[in-house]
Amino acid sequence: LKDAEQAEQGSRTLYIIVFRKLIPITTLSGKDLLDAWWQIVKCHRALWKGGVLHRDVSPSNLMVYRLRGKIIGVLNDYDLSSFKRDGPSGLERTGTVPFMAINLLTPKAIAGEVEHLYAHDAESFVWVLTWVCLRYENGKLIRKNRPLEEWLRLDADGCRKEKHDFRSSLLTMRPSGSHEVSWEVVLMCFRGIYMIYGPLEYSNPSDQSAFELLLEKPMQGYL
Repeated sequence: LKDAEQAEQGSRTLYIIVFRKLIPITTLSGKDLLDAWWQIVKCHRALWKGGVLHRDVSPSNLMVYRLRGKIIGVLNDYDLSSFKRDGPSGLERTGTVPFMAINLLTPKAIAGEVEHLYAHDAESFVWVLTWVCLRYENGKLIRKNRPLEEWLRLDADGCRKEKHDFRSSLLTMRPSGSHEVSWEVVLMCFRGIYMIYGPLEYSNPSDQSAFELLLEKPMQGYL
């Protein structure tokens, strides 16, 4: 502490952050998964309204802990986040490719010509839930023949094409046995995705419209 107090401006100071032990949301199934996912959705929404833009919604950043028998969801890792008040402009392409909105994987977005919207993060929440339902069984990563495995090796353009194909074949996909209830929510979420993308172009929905279409309405009946 004495050294830290005497440190000159611009010099390096060691900081140690201690916080509660968290576990990945992928370890959950059934109602626990939906409860935690929805808690984090609401946390992200509140932060966005307050001017904090997370911009990297992915399974590794959706965490949980247990408190007096209850599951508490946590939105983790703000390395790529920013504040509305002081930039960046929102044109930077940030996120983890397999979970990024399709609209952020286009050539225009890669070139920095597409603004990062709330709707993009909302869509990422849908891709995360889809990922967990298809690749995990009772909190464990499926060992063989995992769906979507190739997405981890693709660049933005390749993943965009795969996601388009996935949307057209969604009804042929089957979740693992422990995620059948959550898969019903996924299917409802994709109805909103179809509406936002439309037959010709992305509709650039307002924050509230994206929240309702992609997240809130699909969860009605499960809250």
